[in-house]
Amino acid sequence: MKKSTSCCFIAISLLSASVQAAGASLLESPFFTDSQAELSLKNYWKYLKEDAANPKEVHNAWGQGLALGYQSGYLADTIGVNLDYYSAVKLGASDYFNTRGVLYNNGPGNNKHNAAGYSKIGQRYIKLKGDVGGAALNAQGGWQTLRNYGVISNSTRLSPTTYLGWSGGVAGAGLALRGAYVERSMDRNSPDSLRLQTNDGRYINHLASGELAYENKMFNGQLAYGESQGYLRRQILRLAYKPDENLSLGSQIYTTQALDDYKEMALSKRNFDRHANHYALDAKWQEPLWSVKLGVAHTRAPKGDGELGFYPRHMSKNSRGTFTSMAYAGEDYMRDGETMLAALAEYRFTPEFTAGLAGNVGQFSYQGAAVRTGEINVFGRWVPSHPTLKNLTVFAMAGPGWSYKNVNKTPVLVDGHYQTSHSLSAEFIAEYRFKLF
Repeated sequence: MKKSTSCCFIAISLLSASVQAAGASLLESPFFTDSQAELSLKNYWKYLKEDAANPKEVHNAWGQGLALGYQSGYLADTIGVNLDYYSAVKLGASDYFNTRGVLYNNGPGNNKHNAAGYSKIGQRYIKLKGDVGGAALNAQGGWQTLRNYGVISNSTRLSPTTYLGWSGGVAGAGLALRGAYVERSMDRNSPDSLRLQTNDGRYINHLASGELAYENKMFNGQLAYGESQGYLRRQILRLAYKPDENLSLGSQIYTTQALDDYKEMALSKRNFDRHANHYALDAKWQEPLWSVKLGVAHTRAPKGDGELGFYPRHMSKNSRGTFTSMAYAGEDYMRDGETMLAALAEYRFTPEFTAGLAGNVGQFSYQGAAVRTGEINVFGRWVPSHPTLKNLTVFAMAGPGWSYKNVNKTPVLVDGHYQTSHSLSAEFIAEYRFKLF
């Protein structure tokens, strides 16, 4: 009996030592030693006053956000995890606050009393990597953010849009092939897990996309394809050419086709009838202290029964679409037949402070009337170099705009002429980021 008990104690001791050694080895592995954690504090205010569809509406939202991100290293140089926690606190809101995408709309309608903060683990995914014949492989599975990933993208206010699904790719010798498959999303201002939907509220099973890209010192190009199942199909060609260190040229072509579930919707729920295309060109000149970027774009999105068509940036409700044209400004500058000109100029006054002007102007024809829209904004960005504030970025922008009076986004004509509407927009962001380890 004593001999048996002694053997048992010896076995337990050996097992305990093995577990402790394995635990110590795991803690010393790159999974933990290469881990990183970052804390971000962001104050965000976004404002719009406009009278396009009503006498006057003020869209105002102000919140304080916190983001805590953790990225592990890789176990066996193969597998790791990422976790990101986000929270937001309401500081102020008006009616129609939800159009600003800053605060959670916790109730029906768009009443200011519905404005609320939120908290969520917006990203939580397993990541994999590998190497085959010199080509780098990667894959992610779980809740993740996807920026310009084929036809899928995100948007960020106090937190980013995130998706539930898989993504991954392979890259080598300047070539890259990647794809994504997603089924649910969490919006930039919400903790809710939502299914993808059509404009009339029917569920879409999934959104899938792929992309082939090539890049070298002078050229960068991407060809993307994607489909929200049975709803919309899209192709995107994006090209960038840099003939010298100062000049950059770019072009984007976006084509979208309606599928059966889209065609079945009522006309009032559709952005266009059968096809919608957007074409864009841009050029940027960069000097050490200043830069100027110019762009031109044209949209075709026919829609019947006298209604005005739009190119839809997004592949469904509750998702975001890749769109890097300088026409990026809500639905503005992407109306059927609209041609847009854009300009962005900035100057670095000091190593810490940069300021500039941004402007857009567009024109399209509706029932014989030439309708013009536009806006101009002045902006400033301060990135202090003092050691105490070196992780702080402060950005502010404000300016007026003009558009047209409308009903359901379609111009209201009086004696064959449109009625001008006016707007004033403003934005303020202060973000402080620092690494915890």
